[in-house]
Amino acid sequence: MSAIPQPLWSRSRSPLFANGAAIRTVILFALVILSSGLRSRGAPLAAQSQPAELRVLEDTTSVQRIVLRDGTKLLGRTLTIDGDRVTFRTMGGLEITFERRDVRQIREVRGERRGDEFWSRDPSDSRLFLGPTARVAEHGHGYVGVYELFFPSFGVGAGGVAMISGGMSLLPHLAFEEQLFYLSGKVQVLNVEHVQGAAGVFWTKPGTSEESAGLMFGTVTAGKTTGAITAGIAFPFTSHNGFAEDPLIFFGGEARVTRRLKFVAESWTAPAENATVLALGVRILAERLTVEVAGAGSTEDGPIIPVVNFSLAW
Repeated sequence: MSAIPQPLWSRSRSPLFANGAAIRTVILFALVILSSGLRSRGAPLAAQSQPAELRVLEDTTSVQRIVLRDGTKLLGRTLTIDGDRVTFRTMGGLEITFERRDVRQIREVRGERRGDEFWSRDPSDSRLFLGPTARVAEHGHGYVGVYELFFPSFGVGAGGVAMISGGMSLLPHLAFEEQLFYLSGKVQVLNVEHVQGAAGVFWTKPGTSEESAGLMFGTVTAGKTTGAITAGIAFPFTSHNGFAEDPLIFFGGEARVTRRLKFVAESWTAPAENATVLALGVRILAERLTVEVAGAGSTEDGPIIPVVNFSLAW
């Protein structure tokens, strides 16, 4: 790695990095954001079952998924609501009229129509395999997941322009206080047509270490969730030594080939070291569940490391 500049924080060692206050601070911050997001949205099942949420959609990127009392499932848009009578048009163009009280569940989903199918938005489109895209989750929406089997994580959107995520390792050979804790936050600073830009920070700390490390990053994503490219730059830092002189460059691409399958590629390059790590694989989409299977390794030499991730969105 390249030479490290003079420390940024060592001149006035903050207790944030000197003891366990850092872990308590970020965990508390994450829980506050998570709980406020959930409160603003309400309990998901309760909200979906409220007939009062039935409305005529103005957003053409959204459709409604409705379950009637007899078990009938409808996907489409509400055309009119006349008192207790609802006229609904399905994705296939069929118009159906039913009573408002017959609605048992309703949920609005985003995505796009492809032929006769509706492809709902990828619930994990705020990231590649690990690196960030410039997208953020909708306010109060988020995910819980497990990466590489030993790294449980969560993420939640705030205000429609920000997102916070984090987690910890659960490596079996380490005690709890020795595990790795990590937190990431990003703010979307650009959102025009099919181009988004975001900036954020990733922070991590081994439980028993006084030193923490992380990345400050900026990223741009261009395209739709069915096909897009992402490019970004990240600046590594440590609490003892400040920022490294040379940044990391990352690129990624997504190509959704079916309603349930997306190809994903991601690379990280350290130009000063002439080293690149590349990951290639697939993301399987099953409603709110995503499963990722990929291989990652250096483009120079070394073993191929399997990547297996699971996440469940709400």
